[in-house]
Amino acid sequence: MLKTKKTKVNQDLFTVLMIGIALITGVILIVLSALNDSSFLAILGVSVAFWSMLLLFFTPTKHAFLDLLKASASASGSNIERSLLEFNLAEKGVYLPPQNLRNFESSLVFIPKTPQTPLPTADETSDKLFAEKKTGLFFTPPGLALSAMFEHELGLSFRKIALPQMQGAIMKLNRNLKFAEVVQVRIQDKNIILEITGSIFNTLCNETRNNQPRTHEQVGCIFSSAFACAFAKATDKPIIIQKDTLNPDTKTLTIEYHMEEA
Repeated sequence: MLKTKKTKVNQDLFTVLMIGIALITGVILIVLSALNDSSFLAILGVSVAFWSMLLLFFTPTKHAFLDLLKASASASGSNIERSLLEFNLAEKGVYLPPQNLRNFESSLVFIPKTPQTPLPTADETSDKLFAEKKTGLFFTPPGLALSAMFEHELGLSFRKIALPQMQGAIMKLNRNLKFAEVVQVRIQDKNIILEITGSIFNTLCNETRNNQPRTHEQVGCIFSSAFACAFAKATDKPIIIQKDTLNPDTKTLTIEYHMEEA
């Protein structure tokens, strides 16, 4: 009986934390709408924030939260997909490290127009969609709010966690939040391999893969994006999501990240 109650408390806590992510996402969308004069983002942000607050006042369930997060992630991915198609951008997105950002605690994905495009410096990054020299586009990472929630749970920024300690940090997150059955991190030279078995995010990542294929290929789903933000901070190097694969038999999601030279 005690174990059952403890499991329920952990699930309820996780659900509340995840609803908080959706609420933060709504706030971010509202801020972006003001910066970009976008009524669509304003309506979307207000809607996400409104339903998040409603769920916080009523007894939340994991199913209800995942449906909300699915809608939010789908809207974010659709906007990125539309921009990638409209501007015909085919290069992999680069998660910029703190040294390339004006705000060290923020995160941005840079999609270059052409191969070998130099990364923008901190002075060149801004709140605009286009880089100052028109060499590519900036996007708010789909997993930014989730990454921020992970930092809140750990009680410190990923900037203060060295890469060799990320294995322990991610395992601690999983113990506290129960988002997967098993989590493993392997570092091989300039590659970081993250293996997640039985993740509650598998369905959301499949939705991105099926409905926003270019977003999935170039920027990543909400889960892979969240850890790309984390690794960029921990290494202070540009991070590219090389690929991810989901084994349907073992339900293991394998995400391969590559550390670029800054």
